[in-house]
Amino acid sequence: MNMKKIIFLFFLAFPFFSFSQDELYQSTRDDLNYGEFKPNNLAPRYGISEKPGKLLGNIHLDTVFRKSSVVFFKEVVKRYDPNASDSISGYKLRINLLEKLIEFQIGDLVKGIDFKAIKKIQTYDLKGNILKTYRHSSVEGPKNFVNDGFYEVIFEGKHLKVISHSILKKKEPSYHVALSVGDKNAYYYFKTIYFSKLGNGDWQETNLNKKSWLEITRTKIDQMESYLKENRILMNNETSLKAFCLYYEKLNKI
Repeated sequence: MNMKKIIFLFFLAFPFFSFSQDELYQSTRDDLNYGEFKPNNLAPRYGISEKPGKLLGNIHLDTVFRKSSVVFFKEVVKRYDPNASDSISGYKLRINLLEKLIEFQIGDLVKGIDFKAIKKIQTYDLKGNILKTYRHSSVEGPKNFVNDGFYEVIFEGKHLKVISHSILKKKEPSYHVALSVGDKNAYYYFKTIYFSKLGNGDWQETNLNKKSWLEITRTKIDQMESYLKENRILMNNETSLKAFCLYYEKLNKI
């Protein structure tokens, strides 16, 4: 097949192709390039239809429904039954940060309870060990930081306490329609903030890194620095953070 025939077939396949940009612009990109971008519902725009973006990511602290025990605020329970217990256990739940609901799995149904009704949550692993402990912001943590939410108890010792708060964030699509570049999808993600407290002191926001935690435990800084070095602990995750806190508690008992 010679070149002339190939070019001829190419034009047959694309009947709207313009020989002159002055006569007919093929796309929005051409309009931008040639300074004729004047949106008009009657003006044709040629191209392949594109799939819309999606909203991705997770709005739950844990996607799995975990067996749990829950303590309600007494004043909430009394509104319905003055003689009822303020705690329940054995139900499976998960925490919905977007709608601020504790979702209980009851048979094939999911029932949502507002954050404001619940004082404390403990979830358990398959062996019955405590997996996570959450306390409502009205009873735990810095009072001026969050009005309605839960702090997770990371470590609770006599000398040092650590909690965290996860905030749901949304990353908007970066897709540019006219230029056909970027990501069409939007994403939910978590930003976790850590707080520490020495003895009866105030809560202070703390970064999850070696320098920050050595500063907090500066009264034992030499021993703590040696401990991190000997055990090659980087202080960049909660597992190493808990080990660090346990060692600090041990030093303060000596």
